[in-house]
Amino acid sequence: MQIIVSICGVLCTLFTLYFAITCLGGVLLRKRAPRPAHPAQKRFAAVIPARNEAAVVRKLVESLLAQRYPRELFDVYVVPNNCEDDTEAAALEAGARVLRVEGPVRAKGDVLRGAFGQLTAMGRYDAYCVFDADNLVDPMFLQHANDALSEGYQVAQGFRDSKNPYDNWVSGSMSAFFWFMSRLYNESRSRLGMSSHLNGTGFMVSDEVVRAIGWDTHSLTEDLEFTALCALHGYKIGWMPEARIYDEQTNSFKVSCIQRRRWTAGSLQCMRRYVPGLLKKHSVASLDVAVLFMGNLMCIIGVVPAVGTALGLLPFFISHPWRILALVLLGVAYYLACCGGGALLFRAEGKLNRRALPGVFGFPLFLVTWMPINIYACLTPPPRWKVVRHVRDMDAPDIGA
Repeated sequence: MQIIVSICGVLCTLFTLYFAITCLGGVLLRKRAPRPAHPAQKRFAAVIPARNEAAVVRKLVESLLAQRYPRELFDVYVVPNNCEDDTEAAALEAGARVLRVEGPVRAKGDVLRGAFGQLTAMGRYDAYCVFDADNLVDPMFLQHANDALSEGYQVAQGFRDSKNPYDNWVSGSMSAFFWFMSRLYNESRSRLGMSSHLNGTGFMVSDEVVRAIGWDTHSLTEDLEFTALCALHGYKIGWMPEARIYDEQTNSFKVSCIQRRRWTAGSLQCMRRYVPGLLKKHSVASLDVAVLFMGNLMCIIGVVPAVGTALGLLPFFISHPWRILALVLLGVAYYLACCGGGALLFRAEGKLNRRALPGVFGFPLFLVTWMPINIYACLTPPPRWKVVRHVRDMDAPDIGA
């Protein structure tokens, strides 16, 4: 038993060190060189999968049509699927074009596969930018995508920001999580010369890549799966930190758990499907994606040495009850450290103020609940994809002080 505990402890330590180095190394050790601007010349199609998004899709279309990019060089397409509302009418009224996907749609990946099939057949576009229907887009997004594509990046991810970090502790914690993924995960990898990872929305993929490898995703996390496909086919994913999109975060703890269970289940699907091939590829990008897919499993493996250590120390604490205070203090220190991390993320975005306190003080609970979610996802079949309804028709990101 002690051997198993030791092996699990070593694996978790190695994973933690790798995660810390790749998330902090680039940010702390290397400065990011500014990306030069290139003449606007690439032609884009903005692609928006939408299911029952009549309440929010109009604002997204308007923010895309207001891009500071030559209007003749881009088109906006909304792809309604399984709608029970007037998403299509709202999209057309806002000025978008509509694509209709044939066949069953089980998840977002099915929508993108059908949309890309039609768009590539048109032969009009150099690249496609994918957004969720509840997003708002920075006016310079397409210009930054043009710059990345002009520099040779065939795939690139933008900065995923938040519309509503101040609603409550759940939306604040979700916002901090995505700021972490942008500021530390992708930013650091970019500075280290590594490939970034796709993050669900606000990304660009070239027509060349779509034609070369298609959009053949089958998991619950099409973004992670396509990241793996890019690594397997040798495409480096660029990072566009100035290309911001603003995403609506859920206010419901229950919905956040459903989302995170889906992310974990999708990651486990990708781990089983792609890790063997990624390890055989013998490249930094493929190894990095393989480690990403192992993250949820490592989180669970970490329970073994933790429980083993706790059981080993139990007689000590029973014979010395007053030392339980040390455990309490350790828990308090962990809580305060997580609060500090959340505060730093809010501060980095210029949003640390009184309204941010629920998100800051709720961030430790958000992190702790990943453990039972991971365990539950490992022990149960993958869930069916469920739409998260968005109903807030926001004119601008809710980021004021």
